[in-house]
Formats: sequence, C-alpha cells, structure tokens
Amino acid sequence: MSTITAARDTPDQSVAPAPAPTTSPTAEEADRARRLWSLLPVVAMSGAAGYGFALVFPVSELLPVLAVAVFAPVVLSAVLSGLLRRRTDPTATAPLWPSVLLTGVAWAVVVSATLFHEVSDGLPGGPALRAAWSALLDAPHALLSTILPAPGEPELLVLPHAVVWTATAVSAELALRTRAPLLPALPAVLALGFPLVLGADGPGSAYPAAGALAGATALLVLVRSRARLPLRAMALRLPVVAVPALVAGLLGPHLPGLGAPTDLAEAVTPPTVRPQATSPLDQVAAWMRNGDEKVFTVRTSGAAPGNYRLAVLDRYDGTTWTSGAGLTRTGGRVPAETDADPGRTKTLEQRFTVQSLPGIWLPAADRPSSVSTPGGTSLSVDPDSGVLSTGEAVPPGFTYTATSHLPVYDAERLRYATAADNPARVALPAVDAAGQPISSVGSFRKIAERVTQGSTQPYEQAVRLADWLRTAYRLDPGALPGHTYRSLEFFLADGGRGTSEQFAASFAVLARTLGLPTRVAVGFRPGTQTGAGTWQVRGRDVLAWPEVEFAGVGWVPFHPTPGEATQGGSVGVSAQEPEDRRNAGRETTDPAARPSPSTSPRTPDAAAPAAGDGPGSGPPLWLTVPLALLLLTTAYVLYALWLPYRRRSRRRGDPDARRRVLGAWQQIVERLTEIGLPATGAHTAQEVADFGAERVGGAVGGRLPALATLINEVAYAGRRPDAATADSAWADCDAVERTVRDRVPRRTRLVRLLRSAAPGRGRRA
Repeated sequence: MSTITAARDTPDQSVAPAPAPTTSPTAEEADRARRLWSLLPVVAMSGAAGYGFALVFPVSELLPVLAVAVFAPVVLSAVLSGLLRRRTDPTATAPLWPSVLLTGVAWAVVVSATLFHEVSDGLPGGPALRAAWSALLDAPHALLSTILPAPGEPELLVLPHAVVWTATAVSAELALRTRAPLLPALPAVLALGFPLVLGADGPGSAYPAAGALAGATALLVLVRSRARLPLRAMALRLPVVAVPALVAGLLGPHLPGLGAPTDLAEAVTPPTVRPQATSPLDQVAAWMRNGDEKVFTVRTSGAAPGNYRLAVLDRYDGTTWTSGAGLTRTGGRVPAETDADPGRTKTLEQRFTVQSLPGIWLPAADRPSSVSTPGGTSLSVDPDSGVLSTGEAVPPGFTYTATSHLPVYDAERLRYATAADNPARVALPAVDAAGQPISSVGSFRKIAERVTQGSTQPYEQAVRLADWLRTAYRLDPGALPGHTYRSLEFFLADGGRGTSEQFAASFAVLARTLGLPTRVAVGFRPGTQTGAGTWQVRGRDVLAWPEVEFAGVGWVPFHPTPGEATQGGSVGVSAQEPEDRRNAGRETTDPAARPSPSTSPRTPDAAAPAAGDGPGSGPPLWLTVPLALLLLTTAYVLYALWLPYRRRSRRRGDPDARRRVLGAWQQIVERLTEIGLPATGAHTAQEVADFGAERVGGAVGGRLPALATLINEVAYAGRRPDAATADSAWADCDAVERTVRDRVPRRTRLVRLLRSAAPGRGRRA
C-alpha cells in the first residue's frame, strides 16, 4: 500500500505513516555520484579553455600538451579523493592539503620528464625543474614578443601546460568538494583568459573555444542538478546544452560591435636582432663579378615570380642604404602589411635550398605570408618589411618553404593614389658629419623636378623617373660599386653606366626629393629554369630595385634598371602587371613627349577605394539584421524550452519534503491544464483530482483523490511528510505527465511552451 493510501485510511495524524521500503540509493550516495559524473564536464571545460591556446600555438604542437594537462589532474583528484575518504571516514570529505601537495608534485614530475627532460640532459629532477620554472616565468614576455603562432618549443609550451593543469586540478577539486552547480566552471573561464590576452594578434578565432566552454558549462549544470531526472529527460536537455555552444561558435564572429581585444604585445618591446653591418646593397657588385656562383635553388608551385626579395633597406645617411629592421621571432606566420591593400593577389609556394648565401637574410617572393622549416627551426621576421632572417649566418643546405600572395596591381587605381604619409621614408640628410650643407640634395631635386615636370600624381612621377633612368643610362655589370651622394652625383651627371645598385639608389633619392616615401630592395631575378618548376639562381641574377609607398595600397616596386621589362620586371610596377598595361607604359620614354591624359584626372576620393575602407567596411545591414533576429529568436526558443525544466527541477530537488510534495501537485495541475482543466487557479484539490480521475483514468487517475487528501493535510493541517512520501507524490506526478504527454500532440505542447515563456505569462516556481 502506498504512503498516500495509508494517509487517506488513517485519520489519526499523530501516528506517522511507515515509510515505504525502497531500493533507491541514499541522498549521500546520489550526491557523490553527481560529483563524480561532473568530472566529465570538467574535462570538457578544461579542454575547451586549453584549445583557446590555438590562437598562440600550432594545434599539432598543442594537442599532446593538452591531453596530459586535462586528463592527468582529473584522474589524480578522483583517485586521491577516494583513497583519502576511505582511510578516514567514508562519509566525510577528504582533506584538501594532500591533494594540493600531490598534484603539484605530479606536475613537476610530468613537466620535467616530458618537456624539459632533453633540455636538462639528465634524469628528471632538479635541473629540469629549474629550467621549467625559469621558462614558465619568461614565457608570457617571450610569447608577447613573438609573431604568432609561436614555435612549439618546451620553453613556451610550459605555459599552457601549467595553466590548463592548474585550472583542471582546481575545477576537479571544486566539483568533488562542493554542491554549487557553476563554481567548478570558474577556473576554466579564467584559464581561457590567458590565450585571449596572449593571442590577441594570433591567427584564428576564439569563438569555437568559447562556444565549447559555454556548452560544457551548461552540461556541468545539468549533471550537478539535484533533481533526479529519468534518462529520457536528461536526453531532452542535451540539445539545450549543445545549441548555445553551436550558436556562440558559428554566429559569434559575425555579430556587429565586437571589437578586437587589446593587444598587450604593443606594450612589450620585442627582442631586436640587429642586421649585419655590411649592407646587402654593397654586395651587389661582388655577386655580379662572381656571376656563375650558385646562390640557391627554388621549386615553385607555378610560374616564377618577378623577383625574390632578400633584404629591404629603408635608411639613407648620404653614404649607404641600411636596414632599420627589428627582427622578431616567429613560429611561421608573417604579419600582413599594415594599412595596405594591393587588391587582387595570386598564391605562390616556394621551397628554397641555400647553396651560398652570405648574411642573415632569406629570399622570398614579394612579402611572404608564412614560412616553415623541416626541422621546426625558429626564424625571425621584420614585421614592417616582411623580410625573413635566420638571425645568424645561413648555412649551406638550409631549406625552408615560403608562401607568398603576389599582388596584382591595378594601374588605374595606382594612377590616382596619393603618396603615403611616412616622413621617415622621405628624409634625406642635408648636412654632412661636420655640419656643412650638402649641395647634392639641391641638385638631385632639380633633376627630379625637371624629369617629372607636368606630372600631377605621385604614381605618374614615379613612372617618369623609372622611364628616364632606364632609357638615359646603361647597365654595366662591371661598373664601380657605390651609392654615396658623390657616387650617385657622378652616375647621374657624367657616368652614364652602372649596376642596378646605382639605378635603384638614384631612383630612391630622386623620389624622396619629390616627397615620395621610398626604400631599396635587394634580391634576385627568377634565375634559370632547370626542370619543371625548379630554378637555379646564380650571382649574376642579383638585382636591386626601389619601392614607393602609396596610401591604401602599400609598397609598390618599380624597375628603373635597363632590361628589367624583359627579365621579369616591368616598366611601372611589379612583374604581375597585365601585359596590355605594360605595353601602354612603353608607348613613350621621353618625359617631355609624354602626352597628358585624355580625360581629366580624378581626385583621390574618386579613385578606387581600398578594401575595408569607409563606413561600409563592417557586416552589411542586410546580413546584420537577419542574424540579430535569428539570434533573438533562438534565444527565446531556448529560454522557453529551458524554463519548464528549470521549474520542475527546482520543485523536485527542493530539500524540504513539504515543498517537494506541494511542487509535485503544482506540476500535476499544470499538466492537467493541457487537457482541459481551466487555468483559473480557483479549483480545490479535490476538484482537480476529480477532473484528473475522469480525464486521465486508469490506475493513474485513481491515485489522484488520495494525493489531493495528502495535499490538503500538508497545506492546511500542518502535516510534515517525509522523503518517502515526497518520492511517492513525484512518482504519481511522473505517471500523470507521461499520460498527458502521450495524449497531447508535440506541436501543441511546443506552442504552449512558447506562450508560457512570454513576459507576464510565466508561472511562479
């Protein structure tokens, strides 16, 4: 006989009804089981937070570290919790300090034996642990001063290992020692902050990791809920857990108004590797004299590019062109040029093998976007120019792969582009070391103004300078080297012959007197093809050329050296300029005879805008509005689905048996309204029971009058039911809900859920 039946047949309430025998686990055992099961969401949360470090490291290097840092602390905490509890009191909480001590020791042993075993050249112990601790303290600064993704070196990977290990260990202990549903998620949330800060300038997006963390957190709350739900109800809640994570991961990057995180790397001075003392421009003559010397071979994915850049020289002191590059270590990514958009690009992959290349520079087509070495050797890059470096002398046989996105310039857009505002790349020394004025600067300005007379746009001025140098002077591989003021003055006035060193340096100096920001690049022509996609570059292929910076476009190469139009270069811009535009540029070589444009030049505002400029650079309105509506609709549906489950969980999981009994009756009343019970709230318990007995019928409906009697006794007669009575009331509630669910169509139930979630229509819990 059930407890409710006993209550109906026994009017003397002074005699407490005997609890029904049950084989269900005790409350303590159920609570312990919930805590153990909650370790699974802990693993998911820590893994999601650790995956955020994909902003900082390559995923292939990161995953082995995360596997150890996520699973080891969870297993250790679970084992230690069980052992310490059995050694003391099975029902008591295990002491905390042994877990903290043993977890710290385990981390030290693991990190010294795996990441730093080879570094210490000995058994795991003191040297390796000291190396790990020193690297852990230095890792944040090292990562902030490295172009991401960072190389997967032990000295850097120790940071995500320590952060994720600590977050997992703390989360596991909170899950095993507390009943709070959300508290174990706090360490993972804090751990995700590390990659968000360190990887602000890294590739990829943090939304997948954040979405996975949100889903794992929702799963944690579901598992740690004190309501004992059937398996079917648990399964119905899983979509409610998965959908927010999916929405956050997919729609997050497209939401308007989300600015980029603060990049702390801007506040950190990166370690600078000063370039070699000898300028590569000074080596042009030596390479030309040893024309047969093999410099490097390259295998490309397609046709050879115009030129391979080796070094970029942007400072001129009147004597020599030097590089102001600040080389920063990189794990393979080369940052894009700031505030530059050349337009269309085409991708070219190159695999280089160095044969004889003095200095620290590495060649690549134009400005590469990424570089990799077979052994994972860490390279350096100048973020300003994009040139690559080993940081030390390049050994023969050194191989690496570079990927470049070669710009395809639009001459029409360049024609009306303005010169970039870059005072440092326009400056020319006007006095010598003794403070005396240098007369050469004035003579250079007069030459440049005479050559470009009648030109109104910076691009036209640069083209006329290149045309004039290429037609008025001759290329002589045996000419004397030098690019001082005096050497350039002699070349322009009396020499008439020179190497690409004099042509490039003369163009750069003349252009600077006109206010055009310039620099000199040193590199090589494509070389001689030796096989399908394979090229041999020799000393005779060395080349120097100038580059001019245009606003919104970036640095554009020009080729004033004679013969470059037929050897991979072009008249006006890069080798990738369309053939018809190259022919148009060769129509006339005399600046004085060059006709004016047939149409009036457009103003800079009328020129083709750079991609991403202007107020319309964000997501278009037609995309933003539907996404916002979709997000709001999804949120409302999820709230409507979650609200009844939350209400039911709170009622069933209430620690007070009296409120649990009343909550079961409220749940039954709500279900009966779905099959016709008027939702007036003025029915007595017996009226509700009679309605349910009639509409529900069967054994389920027959138990409702007894339950109504129990409700009256609990609500108005002061009866104090026990846990078994509350469990029996909820068993009757489960039976009523199953019957109603089978009779009411799913579509009708969904519509009622959406209506009940509307403001002002929800029921009180």
